[in-house]
Amino acid sequence: MSLTVVIPTLNVERDLPRTLKSLANLKADILVIDSGSTDKTIEIAQKHGAKIFNHPFKSFSDTRNFADQQIKSDWILSLEADVVITKKLAQEIKSSTSEVEDFSAYYIPRQNIIWGKKINHTDWGPKDDLHIWLYKKGAGAWRGNVHEEYKLKKGTAGYLNNPLIHYNYETVNEFIGKINSYSEVAVTQGKTFPFYWPVRDFFKRYIYKLGFLDGYHGLFLSYLQAVYYHTLKIKQYQNNV
Repeated sequence: MSLTVVIPTLNVERDLPRTLKSLANLKADILVIDSGSTDKTIEIAQKHGAKIFNHPFKSFSDTRNFADQQIKSDWILSLEADVVITKKLAQEIKSSTSEVEDFSAYYIPRQNIIWGKKINHTDWGPKDDLHIWLYKKGAGAWRGNVHEEYKLKKGTAGYLNNPLIHYNYETVNEFIGKINSYSEVAVTQGKTFPFYWPVRDFFKRYIYKLGFLDGYHGLFLSYLQAVYYHTLKIKQYQNNV
């Protein structure tokens, strides 16, 4: 069975080399969908033999659906530019896509590394960060403007055991920047949450999801996620004044 790896990109020269190097374990075709990078992203992708399409950014789902339409392989592995495929995961992917299976897609867990530390709880651990990243061509479609999800239309999904290594947020400033950009999109979409949501989310992550076991990282991540909801509320108030 043939496999193509999809990577949407925009100014990811810092992370992309690590991701592309890890794909050597898969020996798959690579398709990069770039939304107007001005750094060395394109040069790096070309160096690793990737096929490149330029596609104006509308939403993350639009980008991934556009990519899927360009592909002729049997299977698609849709990634981000800041993940690493380990040798164990590569072997599991190859065996899952080469055998006769009842599954049309696979959930793959992600091991998040935030501010240099592996996060195993706080609603960021591999058991919680579990999404469909591997699927047969035409099995479904991507939905959602920011936190996109692959929705199956045909067949059922299985589960892989080995996680993607996700180098997510290297600095606090990077995290705060995403709070600002994600809240802007949420306001534009008219999303609303109850006034108690920041407190609820903090205690869910820090207590119920065992964030305290992640040490100070768990505390600060729980707090910053609550700040996101506070920021959203303030922006909504500002727009209504």
